This record gives sequence, structure tokens and C-alpha cells, in this order.
Amino acid sequence: MEKYAKHSTYKLSGGQKQRVAIAGVLAMMPDCIVFDEATAMLDPSGRKDIVATMKKLNTEKKMTVITITHHMNEAALADRIIVMNRGRVFAEGAPVEIFRNVEAMKSIGLSVPQVTELCWMLKKDGLSVDTDVLHAMDAADRIERLFRNE
Repeated sequence: MEKYAKHSTYKLSGGQKQRVAIAGVLAMMPDCIVFDEATAMLDPSGRKDIVATMKKLNTEKKMTVITITHHMNEAALADRIIVMNRGRVFAEGAPVEIFRNVEAMKSIGLSVPQVTELCWMLKKDGLSVDTDVLHAMDAADRIERLFRNE
């Protein structure tokens, strides 16, 4: 970002502006940082970069990272999720615990990770597939095992 130090912030992309904002907060050396819809309105590449930055802050800098997001694929990367509905805690737990309740999430207008929904739909159609899946490779393995066993 140093090469943009003398540029007007109006000329920066959404992802670059996010990075400048993050850098400003990090200069204060906080123990905890809150990202409120930090990836909203970013392209997939920018979203991926911001999520990687969040993960790096948590794992390498040992910083507590709180993320507020409507992107469930991002939420699935968390250690713990608190789902809010109308200002109240609707559900709380590990991602796999939260997202296995597909119908409950849908009832409040939230989605689940795409692979979780895929497995849920297969199970709904009568296939014996586990819905406790958050990542594409896990889903692929489970679906492959399902068809090998039939």
C-alpha cells in the first residue's frame, strides 16, 4: 500500500480503501478488532484478500477478530458464530453446529454455506449424506463415498 501513500483516497478501489482503514486501526495496536461487513461490495478477489488478512491477524498476531457478515461462506471460517435475529441471539456455537440447522437459518432469512445446502438438499431427496459439512472438499469426499457405497 506504500505506493498509494500520496494518492487521493477517492482514487483507491474498495479493497484498497478497506486495507487503508485496517492499517489505520492496526497502527493503534489493538487486542481486538471488529470488522463490520468488511467484505461487502468487494469483488471476489478483494473479499478473499480481506478474509486472509483477518485470518492472519488472528493466527499470527494473536488478535481477537470479530466479524459481522451476511456472507455465510465467510462465517463458516470462524471458530464461533453468534447468529442475531431482531436484536436477539438466535443461535450460538461452532460453525458446523450452526449450519446443520439449515431450515432454522432459512426461517430468519439467512443462508448457509453452499456445500452445506447441497448436502442438505441431497439428504432431503432421500440420499444418506451427512449435512455437517462446510467445505467443498469435504462435501466432494462425502458425496463420492455415498455413490461408491450404492
